[in-house]
Amino acid sequence: MKAWEHEYNFRKSLKPEDYQGGETEWGLLDGILESRKQHLLFLWESQVPGSFAPDSLFYTAVQAWENQGYDVHEAVELLPQAVEARGRKDWGTLERISGKIFHALYNAPKDPDHIAHRFKLPQTWEDIFGAMPCRAGCYQYDNEVPNEKIYHGWLGQVCGGSYGTALEGYTSRNLRDAFGDKLDAYVKEPETYNDDITFQIALLSAVDKLEKGTEISSDEIADEWLRLIYFGWSAEYYALENLRRGIYPPQSGSFRNAFSEWIGAQMRTMVCGLLAPGDPMKAAHLAWLDGRVSHTGNGIYAGIHSAVMTSLAFTIEDPRELLLESRNCIPADTLFLHYFNIALKTAKNSSDHLEAWEKIEPVIKQYHWIHAIPNMMAVVLSLWFGEKDMTRSFRILGECGLDVDCNAGEVGTILGIMNNAVPESWAEPIGDTLKTYVPGYEEMSIKELAEWTVKLGSKV
Repeated sequence: MKAWEHEYNFRKSLKPEDYQGGETEWGLLDGILESRKQHLLFLWESQVPGSFAPDSLFYTAVQAWENQGYDVHEAVELLPQAVEARGRKDWGTLERISGKIFHALYNAPKDPDHIAHRFKLPQTWEDIFGAMPCRAGCYQYDNEVPNEKIYHGWLGQVCGGSYGTALEGYTSRNLRDAFGDKLDAYVKEPETYNDDITFQIALLSAVDKLEKGTEISSDEIADEWLRLIYFGWSAEYYALENLRRGIYPPQSGSFRNAFSEWIGAQMRTMVCGLLAPGDPMKAAHLAWLDGRVSHTGNGIYAGIHSAVMTSLAFTIEDPRELLLESRNCIPADTLFLHYFNIALKTAKNSSDHLEAWEKIEPVIKQYHWIHAIPNMMAVVLSLWFGEKDMTRSFRILGECGLDVDCNAGEVGTILGIMNNAVPESWAEPIGDTLKTYVPGYEEMSIKELAEWTVKLGSKV
């Protein structure tokens, strides 16, 4: 049947008397206008759900686009006008200026002197893989699936995410001043709601639909995002908007997505390592497939690195050795590797994490607290100075600040696997229940989540 025939047949079936006598539908506009106003306010003024740290997607979009090497001065000049319009509740003007800001961003010229342009930016798997010093087969691994390690990896991730949710969005100094030694434990009653887990459930669901022996695709992962995830933040928010308009990977991650090098891929690709224990190249490829749904460039490399470290944790027992080995799976001559090397060198030449972080903070101050690069550097310090101890490692992340829940979730996964255990002080308040906002997965057993992961590992 032709497309026009569907509409034509539908129109022929309508009888006018069925639609007489009802109230006009124009009253719906009041609700639509109010909804749009609330959405606009959300983009300009929002709070992080767990820590209530204030943020603004518009301000940070301008910053994020500048971080990718663009001259955004025209957008910057429009920001005060938007703030003024918001203050007098002139929604029409705020809407207009918001559109002009995005127009200025996505038509901004490149800044030829920006550090981002001094490095390579491979995007395809062939180019990324070709730029890695290591190749498949570099590591020996046991084909027997280590079920308990996978469970403790998930449990460590849930604990880390729950710990960091109350802390994210604040600076190192302010968190230390506010909490002091309380950073050795949950600073408030932990809750397991976390968008980091949400996207990992979507990936598992996509793998679950595969016939054994077939390979997962980015499009299939994107389909599960559309089916299961109704809300995302920053890069994921714009990726979902693109997907809803039929813009699929890799364009869903790259098209007018200022946040495509933020932490979103890094925060969720631990599941790729859990699906490929001891096989970092398989984990890296799966992370690339997942990451490109919402990210590009350094954002994807961050996701690959998180997956690789999770995979290597099944075969390497020393966090410092793991960091050194993971470097072989970072594409050469990239900005991500540049900052990874700075973090590693600074850690080696510092007596403790606070000394190291004081050296690093001035180097990364131009990046937003959700950007992948500064958070990766905090993870490096946590693993380098944490002595394989989950409490000490979480404390380091708490004292670094930034996106603490994502970072602690990553480190918690790695240490849960490496130690094949999670300390009772972290595990007991969590129990075995994981709560999410994914339809059909609103309440899950962490043990059953681990068993599901083990089952799906053989299908990847």
